[in-house]
Amino acid sequence: MLRPSNILSLTLALLLGCADAKAALYGFSEANPYTYEEEILDIKVPPERMINYRQKMRDNIIMLSNFAKSKNRDFQILVHEGEDLLNKYLWEYHLEGYNAARRAGVNASDPSFLAKIKAYMPEHQPAVGSPGRYYMQSIDGIVLNNLLCHDRQLTPTARDSGLKIISIDKCENPLKYDAAIEASAGKQILLYGFLNPDFAFNNAKIQPLVNENARNIYKLADAGNILFLIEEDNYHTKADFINDIRNSNFDVIVIRPLFHNKIPYTPEEINSLKFKKNGTKRLIIGMMNVSEANDAAYYWKKSWKIGAPTWLKRASFVDPHAAITEYWHEDWKKIIAKYFQGIVDSGFDGAFLTGLENHHYFEKQTPLD
Repeated sequence: MLRPSNILSLTLALLLGCADAKAALYGFSEANPYTYEEEILDIKVPPERMINYRQKMRDNIIMLSNFAKSKNRDFQILVHEGEDLLNKYLWEYHLEGYNAARRAGVNASDPSFLAKIKAYMPEHQPAVGSPGRYYMQSIDGIVLNNLLCHDRQLTPTARDSGLKIISIDKCENPLKYDAAIEASAGKQILLYGFLNPDFAFNNAKIQPLVNENARNIYKLADAGNILFLIEEDNYHTKADFINDIRNSNFDVIVIRPLFHNKIPYTPEEINSLKFKKNGTKRLIIGMMNVSEANDAAYYWKKSWKIGAPTWLKRASFVDPHAAITEYWHEDWKKIIAKYFQGIVDSGFDGAFLTGLENHHYFEKQTPLD
């Protein structure tokens, strides 16, 4: 007799057709890779002003979380690939050394300036600085790519944080998928796994349901399974999309807050999605990118392009319709605040925040190595 996990993996293995939908999600797409010029970037003279890009990202997450939890203390904040923001990392210590050296009067035009930074770095480097603690306290879960099927290791901080850990796994074969299911149960990690990326994220009917249950789910910590339904190309109408969700028993479902990026859900529609087919309560989470502007979004102006406004910096690495922003710019912060308020006001149980990894792009442009 086949174990339930074997049946699930065989179901996945049968999904071998073709589909056009691709998830615009870091780690599973590459729409606009680094250019040659970006790859060989060499700054001989450090710029006059450097920004702590990680802290700016943390600040935005904290801002959104504080707003949501002031409205609903049970609102769940889920972040994608935000693990490295939990700690104060080497780049930030280098930045502190840079600033300390500048204050000490070291000549920044000296080609060896960056090499001298170590002399100004703190002697004691705590594993988690207070910025990481504030960020950690502002979120409820972290979604990581390929944690189980690829033996990725959690950082000690993430492992001991008490946050709900969720893994999105592209598994190489059914046996690895089975092993990931078993590991997720043993480690109490939520798994969203798949074999064929063409059938990931985009059809509620064909997604295997692991750990089905009849429990009421009030927070991420209660959940036994999760569905990321963030690609809607298979659905021509919002009604069909809603109907498929209503007829499922997933504990947590992540969707975009606007159907086809333009049609809003009413609070009544969102509320109707909060119940599994078996009648028990589940969580409906709205997805938004905190660092990329999408040209299909309601806020996008026809005159916009890369560099105009100035805070639109480069094409997204994962989404052909998006641009990476200077996410600390006040104009962008106003846009995401309004967008996020729409998620909260529509009655979603939480938000899935993506785009956190884009701080790496800006750090690469201002190296402190």
